[in-house]
Amino acid sequence: MMKKYWRKMMALTCAAAMLFTMAGCGNAEGTTDGAETAQSSTTADGSGEITIQFAEHVADIQAQEPHLQKIITAFEESHPGIKIDITGKEVSEHNTQMTLLAGENKLPDVFWLEQATAKEFAQNGYLYDLTDALDQYGINDSLLPGLVHSCTVDGKDVGMPSEVMMVGFYYNKDLFQQAGIEEVPVTYEEFLDVVDKLNAAGITPLTVGAQDNYSIWAFETMLARYGFFEKLDGLKDGSISWNNEDFIHYFEKVEEMREKGTFTKDISNIGYFEAKEQFLGGNAAMFNSGAWDIGDFEGSDMASKIGFFWGPTFSDSQYEQQIGIKASGGVYVVSSKAAEDPALLDAIMQFWQFYYGEEGTRIIAEDTAALPCSTYNGQIDESQHPVLSTMITALNDDWKAVTEPFNSLSSNVAYGYFDATFGVMTGVYTPEQAADYVENLQSAER
Repeated sequence: MMKKYWRKMMALTCAAAMLFTMAGCGNAEGTTDGAETAQSSTTADGSGEITIQFAEHVADIQAQEPHLQKIITAFEESHPGIKIDITGKEVSEHNTQMTLLAGENKLPDVFWLEQATAKEFAQNGYLYDLTDALDQYGINDSLLPGLVHSCTVDGKDVGMPSEVMMVGFYYNKDLFQQAGIEEVPVTYEEFLDVVDKLNAAGITPLTVGAQDNYSIWAFETMLARYGFFEKLDGLKDGSISWNNEDFIHYFEKVEEMREKGTFTKDISNIGYFEAKEQFLGGNAAMFNSGAWDIGDFEGSDMASKIGFFWGPTFSDSQYEQQIGIKASGGVYVVSSKAAEDPALLDAIMQFWQFYYGEEGTRIIAEDTAALPCSTYNGQIDESQHPVLSTMITALNDDWKAVTEPFNSLSSNVAYGYFDATFGVMTGVYTPEQAADYVENLQSAER
């Protein structure tokens, strides 16, 4: 699921928050077998059926999130008194709409948000406190350990994981072999050697689309290897500037990648989807992306040729290097308005209980070849699902799991960091200018 939230939306959020606030509601009263409660409730039209309004951040749910549609169908069949009315919009349009609806007190019952935005919504009273409900309906027991408490505000759970945010570099095994590359790079020096060999063979090393500034996931891991999380508190209180020696080294590495011809030549003119098409078309050896692309890759002609690695480690950094982003990305939330109706809230939590439970998890892993957020005890056929198997192996390796830096920053600063990195990739910024650009955004929030 791609994350794109234009910085101008922050202004809308702030304006909405100033004009409208909503009181948070209490915890669910239903039980884990509360289907009878839902079925016996009567909606405004007197039908006796509960309908949950669900807003997603993709325009074509059937094509982009097939697991979700399959889970909804299975849930409705087993819960005849509950219907899910799901709608979807492209991510930037979705984010804009949710911000506006929050100000109008017209949010849907359940919807997707980026973590930073979810925290802002919760602080303004727009979201239901899920803390007790996640235990009551057994959802925390189902989630992968690293995804419990995926999004919290003041120690309270305000969101549930929508995906395993697992990101890095996909690579084309055939193109690596064609260029004489025998092993996947681990260190930065090995990475540059791979770039040189690919260029010598006339192969584009890495395709990236700068027109979608959110498509920078693997580079976030690189920033984390330069001490982002260790510096986070200082960045926020002003005791540490973004223009520090470690972050300059990070931006210098990005600059050196550009000078070495790492990125596709049309980086400034394409976006994420075009970059993915280049990779799947065999026109680039590497692609920076994440677990959400497993389904598309599994359905491609080159599924068996795709490998994955976490990205380069750096000898000039004193911080932990064997780390990978293995955390929750965006989150699903429940509006505080929906929680005012006990029967509706019970129906909503029954759906999430099903989604993260055994059947929903099976659908995600087996029917749509995606990484589930819950513990999966089945077996994946590697010959049928080579990419999924590769990603599960990486998910379970001994590299330390970290969260995405994006989710620890405000949307404004996070997208400023994205813009700064792409600015260095395209030669618009020097490393120092890039660091200063983000520092100016951060300092305005201190």
